[in-house]
Amino acid sequence: MKSRRIILLAMIFCLTTVYSASAYEAEIKKMSATMAEKIAATEKNKIAVVDFTDLQGDVTELGRFVAEEFSVALAGAGKGFKVVDRTHLKSIIKENKLSATGLIDPETARKLGKIAGVDALITGTLTPLGDSVRITVKILDSSTAEVIDATSGNLPKTEAVNVLFATSLTAGAPPSDKNKKEQHPTKENPAKPLQTTKTGGFAFQLMGCKLLNKNITCSFVITNLGKDRKLFMNGGQYSTLFDYEGNEYEAGKVQVADLQKDGDWVIKRLVSEIPVKSSISFVGISSKIKRISMLEIDCSGFKVKFHDIPLSK
Repeated sequence: MKSRRIILLAMIFCLTTVYSASAYEAEIKKMSATMAEKIAATEKNKIAVVDFTDLQGDVTELGRFVAEEFSVALAGAGKGFKVVDRTHLKSIIKENKLSATGLIDPETARKLGKIAGVDALITGTLTPLGDSVRITVKILDSSTAEVIDATSGNLPKTEAVNVLFATSLTAGAPPSDKNKKEQHPTKENPAKPLQTTKTGGFAFQLMGCKLLNKNITCSFVITNLGKDRKLFMNGGQYSTLFDYEGNEYEAGKVQVADLQKDGDWVIKRLVSEIPVKSSISFVGISSKIKRISMLEIDCSGFKVKFHDIPLSK
């Protein structure tokens, strides 16, 4: 009786594993076929598939694995376009120090497109949702980083998928070290945001504020959570910083990605779900300040506020 039970459990395990594998393969095949049709419609002749990331821009084993599967599937689609070998692509990225965090911003897209000789980049994000992992795949024009087309689907969440998703490759550290840092955040972990706020359809992650020579520079990462659109960020009297003595300081330099201005505003087009690095600076700060009471950034239509921010030197 006991041996029969063991055999039955083994059979159930095998059937479950086969079903999960079949479901995953079917979804990849379905999505890649859809993407192949859309790529062919754009008349792009050469494409490259970069590592997929989570919503924070971290590359995981799962993201790399799924990207590899898409690359193979698209290469065999027979739709008239060519797919750059991912091993060659990784060498190009490494040699030219591109996209170290797994994120593809407009400048990186243009550089990668020019160096690799590709017309379009295939990017993707993976998000755990209940019993599945949501995959969003986009076709980016390599010259502008604009989203030409996109599709999405769901992979069944198995134990193997969970393990792959939990293994980050971005920082180059073992999974156990990464998990320890996430579970026990410290000031020595610069990759973890101090604060995060979502407003106006954007996510703002405050990475830190530094005091140097009576100047404070606050760095953050902005992610457009909606459709591709422009972000207005104002400097001068519109964006301010307060200390705990009630002193107010106006913003000096404002920077969003590769655009920056002194005491003025910047306008930057942000691609959906692609984080960009930004910063805002204030001058004439007292060297006695230890913490910021409030940081308020004006974005023409909404305000972004952070409270009680420690200063590093």
